[in-house]
Amino acid sequence: MIFETFAYRKKLESRGGEVDAYKCDEASDQLRHQIVMALFEGIGRYYFYKGYEMNNVAEANSAWHQLDKICRKEIYSYLAYIKNDNLQTRYGSFLTTVESVDDFLSGVEIGCLILDAIRGESPKLRGAEQRSEDSIEEINRRFEQHSIGYQFENRQMIRVDSKIAHAEIIKPALQLLTESMFSKANEEFLSAHKHYRVGSFKDCVTAANRAFESTLKAICDTEAWSYDKGDRAPELVTNVTNKGLFTHDFDKSLTAYVAMLKAGLPSVRNDAGAHGEGIAAAAVTPEIARFALNLTASNILFLGESYRASKARWR
Repeated sequence: MIFETFAYRKKLESRGGEVDAYKCDEASDQLRHQIVMALFEGIGRYYFYKGYEMNNVAEANSAWHQLDKICRKEIYSYLAYIKNDNLQTRYGSFLTTVESVDDFLSGVEIGCLILDAIRGESPKLRGAEQRSEDSIEEINRRFEQHSIGYQFENRQMIRVDSKIAHAEIIKPALQLLTESMFSKANEEFLSAHKHYRVGSFKDCVTAANRAFESTLKAICDTEAWSYDKGDRAPELVTNVTNKGLFTHDFDKSLTAYVAMLKAGLPSVRNDAGAHGEGIAAAAVTPEIARFALNLTASNILFLGESYRASKARWR
C-alpha cells in the first residue's frame, strides 16, 4: 500500500503537471527502503526454529531459502552479506546498501520472481501482510513514483524510457505475448529488452525483429497458413494480408500501414548490421534500439488485435 505523504504531494505540485524524465542509473535510499518493505510484506517472515519446536508458525522460510540460494549463486556482491544468519535481514541489508544499481535491480528482480512464484497463496500462512501480487504492483509504483525507469513485467525487469509508450504499447504487447501460441515471440521480445537494458543495442534490434517475425509465424502456424522456411517479415506480412488477417473496411491507409510493416523494422535491422559487421554496426545507438522496441511492440499489438478481430469475423 502506498500512502501519499505531504512531502510527496508537495513534490507533485512543484512539477506543475510536468512528468519527470525517467532515470536508470540510480536508486535513492528512500526507494530502496520502500521496495524492501514491499518485498517483506509480500513474501512474509523468516523464522528461526529453536530445538524441537514444532512447525506451527506462520513463516515463509522456504521462499527465503530459495531467494537466498539464487542471490548467492547469481550476484557476487551478495556474498559480502552472508554472515547474517537471518535470510530476510541479509537480503534487506543487501538491497539497501549495495553500491551497484545493476546488482540492486537484479536483487529486486529475484525478489519479484519469488513473489510471482507464490502468487495465489494465503498471506497469513506465510506471516505476510499483503498478497504477493499486491507487492509487485507496489514495487512497480515505487519505481514510477521515484521516476526510475524500470518495471517488473512478464517475469523480468523491463527498462522504461517513456511512461506513455510503456503503458499504451509495451505493456499491452507483453500481455498479448503471454498467450501460449506466441511463446517463441515472447522469449525473443524479452531478450530484446534484456539486450537494451545492458546496452547491447545491435542485439536488441536483431532480437526485436525476430520477435516480430515469430509473431507472424505463430499466426500462420495456428491457422495452418503455409510459408517458406526462409521467409522474412516482408514475405510473412504479404502472406497474412492475402489470407485476410486485416479487415478491409479501411481505405488506402491500410495499404500504407501494411507497407510500413514490411519495410519499417526490417530496414532498421539490416542497417544495424544484422547481416554483417560493417560500418553500419557502429551506428546502432540507444535511440535506434528504443525505436526498434517501441515499433516492434506496436506492430505486435496490431497483429494480435487484428488476429483476434479476424477470429471473430470468421466465426
